[in-house]
Amino acid sequence: MRVLIVGAGGVGAYFGARLALDGNDVMFVARGAHREAMEREGLKVYSPLGDMHLPAPQLYESADQAGLFDVILVCTKLWDSEPVADLIRPLLSHDTAVISVQNGIEAEPLFARLLGEKHVMGGIAQISAHIEAPGVVRHHSETARFLFGEMDGSKSWRQETLQAACSSAGLEAIVRDDIEVALWEKFVALAPSAGACAYYRATIGEVHGDEEKSETLKTLIREALAVARAKGIPFEEGREDTFFKRIGTLPGTIKPSMLVDLERGNRMELDWLLGAVVRLGEELGVDTPLSQEVYIALQPHALGRAASG
Repeated sequence: MRVLIVGAGGVGAYFGARLALDGNDVMFVARGAHREAMEREGLKVYSPLGDMHLPAPQLYESADQAGLFDVILVCTKLWDSEPVADLIRPLLSHDTAVISVQNGIEAEPLFARLLGEKHVMGGIAQISAHIEAPGVVRHHSETARFLFGEMDGSKSWRQETLQAACSSAGLEAIVRDDIEVALWEKFVALAPSAGACAYYRATIGEVHGDEEKSETLKTLIREALAVARAKGIPFEEGREDTFFKRIGTLPGTIKPSMLVDLERGNRMELDWLLGAVVRLGEELGVDTPLSQEVYIALQPHALGRAASG
């Protein structure tokens, strides 16, 4: 398959390297020092599942040089979505699949609006990986799972072909015929946990194991679930406890990326996580008072240290 990886950070580099080493035609969109290092020394990925080295990865230069792709995997931050759409629009054939593995719940409708519904598939990357140094990516666990599917739940040759390519490359690939539900499952767990951890400047374990902090987390989950149900997602009653317990199974030392960004003074995905809970709640007539409170408390830091002073 011809695959374009937009954003060669931890997730994109890992998935792209696996696919490239298995013989797929993979090109990466990278920038800055990371791109320069990839040009000089290639891409190195260190993983418990086996280290990888692409000595000369294909790097995107221009639409004329790149050609058309079967699959475009978007691994950037959500605020880059519109520039990404502009970049990839000339690279689409009539049936190219555009799959975002970004956080949040609004990437798919955004790309559908900008590029056309027929191009958009839903996707979730279940992997912990980051850029350790320019040109070097570190994968932290033995999990590297890729969930994807057509947004309307239909079967398609492109999802079957992608699943086969991923499986051959050593990636655990799961086709979900209810990918929208899967996207909301991720969102209902991530937005509240990221919000609570950033609010308290605490790890997952510190939030989950403390009575006051855990009550905050539970309430944020309930509000996110109420928004999901108002959106038509069939989450049954009692799922609050399921999500809370699932978060509690994560390693206690984990810090959601939004907390890491807050600590480093980087821009945060606040507007696309808790901000989306608040925004969609207002649109759907769902009250989200605690989500609003936490969002307002974190909002001065949303653009990073330079903006917040």
